[in-house]
Parts: sequence; structure tokens; C-alpha cells
Amino acid sequence: MAGGASAQAVTSPTLDEILTPPTLLGAALSPDGRQLASLRMERKGELMKAYVLLQSADRPRDPPTVVLIGDYDVQQLEWANDERLLIWIFIHKNPDGTPTGQRYGDLLFPSPQIRVLSISLDGAETAILFGSEGGPVSRAADLGSIVDLLVDDPKNVLMQAWDYDKGCLLLFKVNIYTGEATFFERGAQQTYGWRTQNGQPVIRLDSNRRGTVVWIYTRPPGQTAWTLYRKLRRNELEQISDFNVVGATAEAGVMLVTTQHERGGDRVLQRFDLQTLKLAEVMASRVDRDIDSVVMDERGGLLAASFVEDREDYIFFDQTLKAHYRGLQSYFKNDVNLSFVDASLDHSRFVVGASSPTLAGSLWLYDKPSGALTPLGETRPWLSGRLAPTSILKLKSRDGLDLTAYLTTPIGAVAGPRPLVIFPHGGPEARDAYGFDQFVQAFAAKGWYVLQVNFRGSSGYGKAFADAGRKRWGTEMQNDIEDALAAVTARGGIDPRRIAICGASYGGYAALMGAVKTPKVYRAVVSIAGVSDLPAMVAYTKREDGGDSPAYTYVLETIGDPVADKTLLEQSSPAFRAKEIIAPVMLIHGVHDDVVPIEQSNRMAKALKAAGNPAKRLDIKWVGHRGWDVFTTKTILNAAITHIETAFTAPLA
Repeated sequence: MAGGASAQAVTSPTLDEILTPPTLLGAALSPDGRQLASLRMERKGELMKAYVLLQSADRPRDPPTVVLIGDYDVQQLEWANDERLLIWIFIHKNPDGTPTGQRYGDLLFPSPQIRVLSISLDGAETAILFGSEGGPVSRAADLGSIVDLLVDDPKNVLMQAWDYDKGCLLLFKVNIYTGEATFFERGAQQTYGWRTQNGQPVIRLDSNRRGTVVWIYTRPPGQTAWTLYRKLRRNELEQISDFNVVGATAEAGVMLVTTQHERGGDRVLQRFDLQTLKLAEVMASRVDRDIDSVVMDERGGLLAASFVEDREDYIFFDQTLKAHYRGLQSYFKNDVNLSFVDASLDHSRFVVGASSPTLAGSLWLYDKPSGALTPLGETRPWLSGRLAPTSILKLKSRDGLDLTAYLTTPIGAVAGPRPLVIFPHGGPEARDAYGFDQFVQAFAAKGWYVLQVNFRGSSGYGKAFADAGRKRWGTEMQNDIEDALAAVTARGGIDPRRIAICGASYGGYAALMGAVKTPKVYRAVVSIAGVSDLPAMVAYTKREDGGDSPAYTYVLETIGDPVADKTLLEQSSPAFRAKEIIAPVMLIHGVHDDVVPIEQSNRMAKALKAAGNPAKRLDIKWVGHRGWDVFTTKTILNAAITHIETAFTAPLA
């Protein structure tokens, strides 16, 4: 945790330090709760050393055993059983030294190969899962997708892998001691995953090419045929917000899902009967909040359901656990996101994670019978005590809607008011929360305030708040950002002559539209993969997903109809109003973005050039809409910061 150094003595982290991956990657308890494993990483340039610290959970302060993994880029670990660990490995180079990736003709799309290493507790016995599998499956980039750990089968796990010859996803039972895979089930051509109960697939998920439309198939235990249940939209965060399977209950044929409840519309936790295809009992709900996920054990025991107020919180089904959790919150002064990371099967011991804007992450072992809390370490210890703090603001919009915003204050004493960067989130079916954010901390490290606003249309606050953003792109949704800015500037300490706006996806749209609506407010604008032409975006969705798809229906309902709402769409499109923009604009876009195509930035650039205010461009090859690696994120942030800093330091007109 942060020490007691004064703010004046603290040095803000560099961009490299903010973006450096964690050295503590995870921790997990053995099923019997007796042993604790934590995955660690040491990096020096391109050299890496991965290892596991193995500790007695009975005596966690005793010296640990070090199990060396080797020169690998590791990502996470799980216990397969009480004597075997699974380690996820990312491989970036082929044996001949060339980069890994997928080839399209003569072009290489760089991407890592994902493999799972099974290792004994002394490190003497190892096996790569699928390692002995030849043929088309062995060519798959991702051989790291475990569907079910098979808690009642200690020798095997259930994994999915793409078969290049068959052109579809297959399900395999894989031996964790030998790595050998046995065919289990074949998916359809569009299948991207399964959900299981007691080791048997009971839900199958298929999608279209872009992943924006999902077909949900069900198959009750004991049956052989799949039945189409629903066809739904999947959002840009790859979430099915209307029906998300979060776990299997201990009752055969009954799953747990989060779904928008028919009475109130807020996302709730419900039981789903695979036989009747009916949603049954509501297990957890919160007025004006959305249930996100659940805490369950491997045998279907339901412990809690999670939601976000500003920090992560839970609705508990185990009242004893609730009391322990509230005690832990008090220990951390109610100022962190406190999450359940892992648990023993008997629920006597937990690994918990704590994070906040000023704490990039930490892991702890909690022993419920004794109440003992043992620190395992910070995920990024070099950032300890050096991150900028965030305040939670409760505001009112001009039309009386309750809003939440987050204001991050740069550390260090500086004479006079400071600049501010507005950082609207993407989605817009998403939200910001009280937590560590690399973009926010990168801006704050430059000495700038950072404002994040959960404008109407954001998720997490229930259906009514989300619906308040329907067909309000560029109007009331934009007003909410303006109202939050007015509220924070009225507090003092902010230089109103040095305000910039930067966002990605919908946030990029909001940045451009802010420059249209209030052109004299902003000194600089950065749009990352942003929408600029709403009629073109609506047409793109129809062309790619089909006029009868739930993805297109969603666009019609939330952005607007190209015929009935033609005037609204054009008036809310920055590319149609480029002449109104005064500030210098930077457009950053991945060339291979298929969510918001680069054509959107091309249209904006053309309009700005015609208006006599040519934009700066950064087009990044082989980059899509999401899933950016450290190098890409650094490239984007460097460009954005340079653009904003240049504007902030330029003489005032």
C-alpha cells in the first residue's frame, strides 16, 4: 500500500511505468484450501522469467517454494486439482525467431499463440495441453480456452479449439498429465463457445462474422438435439447484455443468467430452466443498478451477485460471508474495489483483490475462521504511492437527471490553475467506475485534471437510465458532459483556457461532437476509433449484419432511423458540421477496425480539410477496435498526449 510520503515529494510515473504489465499476475487456492499458488513475472527488456510461489495456506508467512516456469510470457494460473497447476502462456515468436500471427496471403497479422502448461508442484513434470495433438488443431493460435475444469474428473479438463480442416470449433477432453486430447463434440460453423453443467455442454453460442449477433442454442441434460432459444445482439465489449449465462446451478437443467427483467427492465440475476426455456425466480436485483456477474464455487454453490455502485459491491446469499466482506471493506477504509478472486471448495479461505485509482491492484489471502488477512503483494509495486487520486462527484444535468462523474486530480503542487482533459467512455453501452485506469493516469501524470462522466445511455444504472440515451447522440448525452464540465470548473483550480477532450469509440464521437457544440471550450480534440457520420454508420451496420438483425434493430432504436430520423442523424454527425470546429483535431484509427470502420475517420478528415482545419492522422495497421497490446496502447497515448500538450502550450489567440 502507499507509504506516507508527502504529495510534493512524489514523482508521477512515466508512461512506460503506467503501461508496464504486472509482475504479480494472479493467485489461486488449491481445491482443498491447503495450498496457495501465485504467478509472478520478472522482466528486463525482452527477457522474461516466470515462476510460481507455492505457499502453505495454513502457514502463509512461512518461506514459499519457488517453482520456475521459464522464459515465458505468462498470463494466469488455475489449480486443475490438488497436485497440478495450469499456467497460460503467450508465445510471440516461432522456433525460427519470426513473429507469430495469422497470415492472409503475403501479409502477417501479428498475434500471440496461447497455450496451457500443466505442471506438477515440484516443477519436475510438465505437459502442454494439446501438445501431442497433430494436424489442423495444432495450427490454432488459441489453444488456451478451457470450458470446464471438470471438478469431479481430476485428470481431465474440457477445452475448445478451432479445427482448420473442418472449419469449425471442436470440444475436447484433455488429459492434464499427458496433454492428449480426445474429441468430445463438434460445433457449428459459427460456434464460438459453450456453457456446461456437470461437464456436459447445455448451451451453445454461435455468432455472425463480426461477432455482433449471437444465436443461443440450448440442450437439456440427457438430450442430443440443440434448440434455438434466442437471437440477440452482442455489444462492442463482446457482452450479451440481454441474456448472459453466468453459471450452472447444482440443480440439473437449471442455469443462472443475467437478463433484463420483464417488469422493471434493470438487469437481474435469474434462474433459467433448460427444459421449459423459461426464466424463473429472480435471485438478485438492485433498483436502478445492473447485476453484472456472480461468485460461485465449482459445484454450483451461489455465494454472491456483483454490481457496481461506484466501487464493486455484492448481494450476498451467504450472510456469514457478507459480514466478513463488510469487515474487509472497513479494513480498506471503504475506498477500494474489493473482489473475490478464488476460494477453497469449503469456502473457508479466499483470495481477494483490492484496487482503486491509487492502487493498481493487490492480492490478499483471507482465512475466514481466524479472520487473518495476509498480503500477497501489489500487482504493479513500482506505482505504489505515485498514482493520482479520484473523487466521486454526484451531479445534476440541466434537465434534472442524476449523474455520476469522476474527477482525477494530478499529484504535486503547482502554482495556478491546471489544464483538464475530458475522457468520455465508449459504448455508449458501458460505464466508468472508481478504479485504476491507464489512460486517466497517463493524462494525470502530465499534470492535467481528468474528468469522466457517466452520461445518460451508460450501462450499470438500470434500464431507464440507459433508455434515456436513445436517439440522444449529440444532444442530451452531450449536454450531460457539458454540465459535468461546468460543475467541476465552478469548483476552481481548473484553467478554462486549457481544456481538451479525448475518447475512444463512442467517446471519440463525443470528443468530435463536443468540439462542434461548444467550439470555444476546447483547445484540442482527439478521436480514437470514433464515429463521425451517423447515417453512414447506420448503413454500415445494415450492410454488415443485415436489416433483420438485432444489431441493426438496436442501432435504429438507439441512434436513429435513416429515413424517419434523417435530419437528427445529420445534425448529430460531426462530419456534417466540421465547419463549426475550431480546435485542432487528431484522428486515430485501427486500419482493421470492423466495429467502427476507418471510413468514419476518413469522412471526418475529408470534412475538416474542406473546412480549412485539416486533422492530424494516425492510422495503425493490423489494429482493430479492441484488444490493443502494450505497444499499440503506448503508440495511441503518445500521439494523444503530444497533440494535447502542443495545444496547451501554444500561445493563446
